[in-house]
Amino acid sequence: MRRFTLALLPALLSLALLACWAPADAQFGGLKDKLKQKVEKKVEKAVEGEEQDEAQQAPEAEEEAAPAAETTPGGTSSAEEMQLYTKYDFVPGDKVIFYDDLSGEEAGEFPSRWRLDSGVFEIARQGGQNWVLCTDEGYIRPKIAVGPLPPKYTIEYSFYSKGPEQKGHWFHIQWLSAEDEEIGNFMVSDGRHTHLRLLEKDLADKELPAELAPGIHTMRVMATKSSVKCYIDNERVANVPAVEGFAPVDIRVKMDPWLDEPNNPMLMGNFRYAEGGKTLREQLDEAGKIVTHGILFDSGSAKIRAESYKTLADIGALLTETPALRLSIEGHTDSDGTDEANLKLSQDRAASVKAYLIEAYKIDAGRLETKGWGEGKPLDVNTTAEGKANNRRVELVKL
Repeated sequence: MRRFTLALLPALLSLALLACWAPADAQFGGLKDKLKQKVEKKVEKAVEGEEQDEAQQAPEAEEEAAPAAETTPGGTSSAEEMQLYTKYDFVPGDKVIFYDDLSGEEAGEFPSRWRLDSGVFEIARQGGQNWVLCTDEGYIRPKIAVGPLPPKYTIEYSFYSKGPEQKGHWFHIQWLSAEDEEIGNFMVSDGRHTHLRLLEKDLADKELPAELAPGIHTMRVMATKSSVKCYIDNERVANVPAVEGFAPVDIRVKMDPWLDEPNNPMLMGNFRYAEGGKTLREQLDEAGKIVTHGILFDSGSAKIRAESYKTLADIGALLTETPALRLSIEGHTDSDGTDEANLKLSQDRAASVKAYLIEAYKIDAGRLETKGWGEGKPLDVNTTAEGKANNRRVELVKL
């Protein structure tokens, strides 16, 4: 059971009776005091026994998967799906610092690219992919160098929701100080309530429009030295324009099943932490090309994911504002798969981007060319997860 102060106990009991959403535990200052133990067979059964039709297609090494949607002949996402993201302004960082899709991990073992602060974590298999399974409240950190975070950066990680059957799951992204103390916390609890707390100030407290459906969802943070934006899927739930004195040097994930029940495991999937880059205009003016990781595709396909809306909107605006600008849209992959398959995939993806810009922003087709380079022009090594993530990109080269 959790330990709370006597002053807060009546309020908490009232909340429980009214079945309200529980606020962030940082507001209470209490943590669970329960036994740390693995629940082996029961948890294994609970994870592996999930109905397959509850989970969306599992993320793969090439890209994360997305919910199915109508596809146009050009392979782009339907206008209806893109419309859901018109208020979504997240753009992933350009230079990947840490990326983990948990591929190659052994079930039952602790995830090798993470450090344990506390809790019970292990690799579990569900829906054709590896997950980090948490059976008790705990904290893990990606193995990155401790030091000031970049001037601009993004954090993303996927998690699995059981929908209405979910029991009290709390997922967190946390920031740590040079003294190794928590100075920031972004969380989603019970599949609906979100909360952002920085430097002991509660800055955002919002409920999602609807409870998360069963399947894969994503927490995202886009931050600078003085601002923080937070997202759950396509919903922006926090927008803090100025934070004075916020100087984190490390990040970590907290997972908290909340209830003391053995069959209540939590699952975390892909994790991406990247440094933000220059604006599209700055890249074009300085280098004559734009390198973007913000145009995302379904795994192994040329179908553009709806999360690409903001990046594509910025490119569309740039082309509209500069009528003389002509671009070569060029697709690039990592080295996974055959040379032939990667070459064709990169060509098809470039063609999908061109088709979308023509359809959505009425750009003259004569201003756009396409090329696919496959794995032939890597930006980084293809021997690490981060290098592969950096190599999967779309470039727009000024003609």
